[in-house]
Amino acid sequence: MENTKKKHKKPSSFYRRQDRWALIMMTPWFLGTLLFFLIPLVQVCWYSLNEITLDLGAVNQSWVGLANYNFVLRTHATFYQELITTFMQAAPNTVLIIFFSLFAAVLLNGKYKFRGAARVLFFLPIVLATDIISVNLATVSMDALEGASSTASTADLTGAMVIVNFLIEGVGLPMELISTLLGIIANVFDTIRLSGVQTLIFLAGLQSISPSMYEVAKMEGATAYETFWKVTLPTVSPLILTNLVYTITDNLMRTDLIDMIRTTAFGQAQYGYSAAMSVVFLVCTLAMIGLASLIVGKVVFYND
Repeated sequence: MENTKKKHKKPSSFYRRQDRWALIMMTPWFLGTLLFFLIPLVQVCWYSLNEITLDLGAVNQSWVGLANYNFVLRTHATFYQELITTFMQAAPNTVLIIFFSLFAAVLLNGKYKFRGAARVLFFLPIVLATDIISVNLATVSMDALEGASSTASTADLTGAMVIVNFLIEGVGLPMELISTLLGIIANVFDTIRLSGVQTLIFLAGLQSISPSMYEVAKMEGATAYETFWKVTLPTVSPLILTNLVYTITDNLMRTDLIDMIRTTAFGQAQYGYSAAMSVVFLVCTLAMIGLASLIVGKVVFYND
């Protein structure tokens, strides 16, 4: 009888070249991850278990175990409170940026005249530095709040001061609520600036949706509201998860807690405490990303 065993086909030269080039292209990423992430991560974890002192040309290490973690979590004056505050502020900021970037992407993807000019006007504050604008707006808001609480007459109040004075005396809103509203207004430029990458990702996803899907929805009599919830949102839902992870990471890297960790190391020369803060911050960040991904991942729709 003839041998009917199937011989394993060797991959063609085309696929071998394709795999080889894929590895070559991924080599910089592997090297970057190893040199700039994994090795520093191991070093930080090791430093957090030691007392670090620097001498000329040498790094002295003295094993202390979990003493650094005990100090930063139980003895340090502000780290624990700053850690909680950072993550409590990151959650609503992330939600706000995700919703704003999706809303902006939908508007910028519409078909209307001067759409290119609208996109330029939207992304201009993102490309340019907006820190001066936001700082000035925050200063005006605080000046208005202080001016409204003083004995200055209404005629002396201009712009924002008139509005704040009306909210206090005319509407009767408490000072705490007005301060919160002014803080939101002052953060408008920050929200726009931090939504640039997310908006671009959503915009690319919207442009990849097949027009036939919208044509079918229109033929079925779906309204624009129903089309958004039944076609647009499910199609871009995987990008919501991508932007969620990016936004959480980007927000947490811009907090005062990062400055505290840096100051503890390079300003106060307490490298062991700084390393312990970094590890705690990393663990909390991964926990937040994992929890958010688990929640959002349940409603993500993948179109196979």
